[in-house]
Amino acid sequence: MRFSSLVAAAACFGVSIASAQTTAFTNGRVLTAGQANGVENATVLIEDDQIVAVGQGVTIPADAEVVDASGKVITPGFIVASTTMGAVEINDRANANDIDGRSSALSAGVDIQYAINPASTLIPVARSGGVSRAVVTPGLDAATGANVAFGGQAALISTTATGETISEPQVAVTLNLLGSDQGRGAVFPQLKAMLEDAAGFAADPSPERASAFKAVKWSPADLMALVPVMRGEVPLFVTVQRASDISALLDVTADYDLRLVLVGASEAWKVADRIADTGASVVLNPADNLPGNFNEVFASSQNVVRLAEAGVEIALIGPRAGHDARLVRYHAGLAAANGLPKDTALRAITSSPARMLGLVDYGEIAPGQVADIAVWSGDPFEPLSDLEALYISGERQPLENRQTVLREKYSGAGEAAEEQTR
Repeated sequence: MRFSSLVAAAACFGVSIASAQTTAFTNGRVLTAGQANGVENATVLIEDDQIVAVGQGVTIPADAEVVDASGKVITPGFIVASTTMGAVEINDRANANDIDGRSSALSAGVDIQYAINPASTLIPVARSGGVSRAVVTPGLDAATGANVAFGGQAALISTTATGETISEPQVAVTLNLLGSDQGRGAVFPQLKAMLEDAAGFAADPSPERASAFKAVKWSPADLMALVPVMRGEVPLFVTVQRASDISALLDVTADYDLRLVLVGASEAWKVADRIADTGASVVLNPADNLPGNFNEVFASSQNVVRLAEAGVEIALIGPRAGHDARLVRYHAGLAAANGLPKDTALRAITSSPARMLGLVDYGEIAPGQVADIAVWSGDPFEPLSDLEALYISGERQPLENRQTVLREKYSGAGEAAEEQTR
């Protein structure tokens, strides 16, 4: 059965989303997001939830479901590196916005995995845009508070309709340097004192020692959450924009073995070489190219290009709102249009976010990787290309969502399609 026929049949029967144990995608152009990017007339073979073979001349088992992807482009499912999806449904209702600890005494100890709503209407919308995973990052928005405070522990979630929503909990800790109403003269000394406390606790992490540290009023949960950060086991995502703030952050953290990920970083291009020298990574929106405030006076559409040229690992996002997670491919396309190599742009929404988190099993089409596979009608960075199928952990996913159901209901498209099948 040709791929288009398979898609049409699945649509007619509402796709009861159960895949064969073994599936082979044949004759497609495979963009692996790895070293061998762009394999023509290739086969991708998956068994259960893993990719087992990629390339030409792959032997296909007799019992495999064969999907003819002739003329199609196959990519990894996209990974959104920072979003509120699953924790925020709408912004103006308290019971639909759970992206931070709000009035809680916890800071780093906030654990976003418990706030994720698997029934969020935004998850199917993201899935229809080719997004298979997303990093939900608490406390990175620009709300102000009295003091510097960590935002909490991020989680990697899946957009699957058939499996577990939480893929990997506690994958990072967040810190919003723009979230304090203190001046910079207080922010960075306080951060330095907090890191000293956290490092001291990480050397001997027993909860009863929490009261011995004085930079802030620490809870044992906050200090325990920072132990893997201070040991370099999980990254610290820091919202920061101004070049001078980035330099100050790198100075304050220089004595620690931290895995820094700079989020936003609209002026990062001005200190790109220094960022590269420290090994820090950057998560940014390539559309942030105008000076919206005094933290972004030198915002530039060339930010991502110059960072990549300096050797900085980058991940691309759109607006952090979960409603916009589906747009990540368009932002990658925008970066490519401004000069970022297309293979780098693809990695920036697939393998690079996974590597920033230290997750080696996600983000590529390669043997041993989790089988998150997207099949496109053409170049995924072109707005007119359609997502024709998405597999997450080897299982085919529905592409319908609340928006498409309403569109078909009120436009008459559903009735027209039904009429054609009679």
